[in-house]
Amino acid sequence: MERLEKKILLDFKYGNSQAFEYLFKSYYKPLCNYAFQILKNQVQAEEVVEELFIRLWENRSRTDIQQSFKAYLYRSTYNGCLNYLRKHQNELKYRDLFKHHLSLDNSTNGSHDSYPLSSLIEKELENEMKEIIESLPDQCRTIFKMSRFDAKSHEEIAGEMDVTVNTVKTQIMRALNKIKEKFNFSRD
Repeated sequence: MERLEKKILLDFKYGNSQAFEYLFKSYYKPLCNYAFQILKNQVQAEEVVEELFIRLWENRSRTDIQQSFKAYLYRSTYNGCLNYLRKHQNELKYRDLFKHHLSLDNSTNGSHDSYPLSSLIEKELENEMKEIIESLPDQCRTIFKMSRFDAKSHEEIAGEMDVTVNTVKTQIMRALNKIKEKFNFSRD
């Protein structure tokens, strides 16, 4: 590892936000491009890389990188993509199974409304999601709603909220992490 990189990593490890910002700006786009090559979806690629940087920041004092930081980031991104694919492959499998059961029920009973369990589950999940979103801090909640419900880009939100694009990304990741935590989604 070169001297400058060692100094930046040391500063980062001790909580220097400027060192973190430097690392984020230096590696975010290349890592997103790399993740996109694996996932073939820009939003998913950004999620994986954003989660990586959040974990890096949260675990900075315990992270001990003996090799090249760049190699560490690329390996972590690769593993994050594999975990993402594995997790979502399982979700799709269960969603398809659930849809199959719904279609069987619809073909025998005539309509989706005749399957009360699906309606009940859907309503419960919707209510629980609303509660989670409403429990978020004001800025986080507003940014998340603008992103997910109003389909605004990070840049549009940043402009309207008078914050940086990085703040928007961080707030969205915090909201997603809170939702994952509340729904007890496991990390494979």
